[in-house]
Amino acid sequence: MKIKQIILLLLLFIVANTINYFVTKTNEQQRIDIVLEDNLKRLQTHYEILLHSQMVTAKTIYMSTLQLNGFVEIIKAANSADAQQKKLLRKQLYKLLQAKYEIIKLKDVLQYQFVLPNNESFLRMHKPSKFGDDLTDIRADFKYVNQFKKPVRGFVQGRVAHGFRNTFPIFDEKGNHIGAMEVSFSSDSFQKYLNDISHIHTHFLVNKNIFDAKTWARDDLVLKYFSSAEHDDYMVTLDTSKHTVDKCITENAKSIAAVQDEVVKGIENEKPFSTYLKYKDKINVLSFIPIQNLNNTTSAWLVSYERSEFIALTLETGLYIRIALFFVLILFVYLIYKEMNSKEIIKKEHNLLNEVLSTTEDIIFITNFKEIVFSNKKFKELLNIKHSNEYSKNILDMFIVSDGYLHRELLEDDESFIGLIQRTPENERIVSIMDKHFSTKVFKIDIVQIDYQHYDDYLVTLTDITILKEEYAKTEKKAYYDGLTSVYNRYKFDEIISVEIENAQRYHRYFSLAILDIDKFKNFNDTYGHLVGDEVLIMLATHVQESIRQTDVFARWGGEEFIILFKETDVLQAKIVLEKIRESISELEHETAGKVTASFGVTEFKSNDTQDTIFKRCDDALYKAKEGGRNRVEVL
Repeated sequence: MKIKQIILLLLLFIVANTINYFVTKTNEQQRIDIVLEDNLKRLQTHYEILLHSQMVTAKTIYMSTLQLNGFVEIIKAANSADAQQKKLLRKQLYKLLQAKYEIIKLKDVLQYQFVLPNNESFLRMHKPSKFGDDLTDIRADFKYVNQFKKPVRGFVQGRVAHGFRNTFPIFDEKGNHIGAMEVSFSSDSFQKYLNDISHIHTHFLVNKNIFDAKTWARDDLVLKYFSSAEHDDYMVTLDTSKHTVDKCITENAKSIAAVQDEVVKGIENEKPFSTYLKYKDKINVLSFIPIQNLNNTTSAWLVSYERSEFIALTLETGLYIRIALFFVLILFVYLIYKEMNSKEIIKKEHNLLNEVLSTTEDIIFITNFKEIVFSNKKFKELLNIKHSNEYSKNILDMFIVSDGYLHRELLEDDESFIGLIQRTPENERIVSIMDKHFSTKVFKIDIVQIDYQHYDDYLVTLTDITILKEEYAKTEKKAYYDGLTSVYNRYKFDEIISVEIENAQRYHRYFSLAILDIDKFKNFNDTYGHLVGDEVLIMLATHVQESIRQTDVFARWGGEEFIILFKETDVLQAKIVLEKIRESISELEHETAGKVTASFGVTEFKSNDTQDTIFKRCDDALYKAKEGGRNRVEVL
């Protein structure tokens, strides 16, 4: 055989192995990227749920504190009191709040503090002996609230402790500003929640440059801080059997060593990221979410560790495929060597290459976007054809036109599909295809230009991510739907109403908002038990959901309260609909609890409304309905 032919064979072997390596590695990375992104989104979702829960808890504590008899009078008197008078007032306030403080500590409240308008600390419930210090240069949240008389919430550093602080202004009965109130939660509560409730092993890292103390103590709580394994500039608190020095620092430092540079770079970029590492034959996914303070500076990170059997299997499978294909390619080249001058060799070469590419689970074909010049077995199985040339349609006709996926209707004037791919972020390069069973499949698409028959040929790889998409949809449902009634939960409704208010103000639209409360619901629970109470909730939620338009939004607000958003509907139209719903509810009868009635408060959006003002008006209308005898609709 001539040297030239041998060289050609060697080049073919190298190119084939390069394609083998590229396809399998691309497949691996695509699958791994999907897992990393899913873990990051899961951590972000649970983090936002906890933030929202703490915000609601803090606001509830704030509002209930203002309602305590004598509270406002004590704070108001302290504004003009001398040192001796402040001492007496401080004792009165401590006695007034002591029982309440013991209760809210069960909600993981770290600090419950009251400050005068000049930023002087009046009372720290967690350390009543410490008072009178000026917090102007220590606590940006108190400075902001006392200056602008508006509430603020966020991650804030104090003199010796940090936490997620909710700081509110205090006003007297005439609306005069008389001080500020703090309800804060420790970062340790995030570790506890995500480990115990969400079953995500989590560390909360705090930049050691923002505080000096390594221990924060309360009479019933001690938080100790240690240098973290993830980054030298950050510290972590270890307080349970799930967070020990051996496991979370010593052992993690060894496991992270291989990706330490990537972690350091990611933290320096101050953006969410995730990576994976292999240690002791186990694959762990590390997800990092930056926590910013009131100055929008990253001063802490939420880090999760989750084992991934899927990534381990992906890496192992990819290695086996590459090894298997390597030996197959050796055989392939040997056959070409034996029959180089025969036309049969060309046919065998094509068939063998097809078999090689068909060993992967990915769908692979080569096209110039006018016709398919080559395809593997998986492609033919997908479309139920025997040969590539049997597919006579335009390649883009293969992709279903649907939101969230790439398709021909997204093309701009004179734009090619390659142009669409290039301007689409890599994690959004997803297409939907109907297979031979008329089932919709979802694929991650990757396109590389190659010189197969012509310079403008492209190697297209489709990776099936249908199952991963379904799993993500299940995760999203858990985060946004009420587990009992299967309607939207409060967290999802907050997202919807904020967008609806923004659209109404921008485009001068209108809508109505109604709160529904089951009359005397407590009697159902007390008389028949919570299981019957749950059945009543489900029955009513199902009935109301079926009684409103698809464009309306229905959600469980909490307990026996539900909320309805009527889009493009004024309050008079909404009242007519609600009266029909009210009458139909009164006709419902539970087999154990009997008749059920409900009261409604409804209001219409006003141009200067905020989420708080429209909800307040709606709640006042509901209160009016309750006071008016229940089983009625009231409008404000």
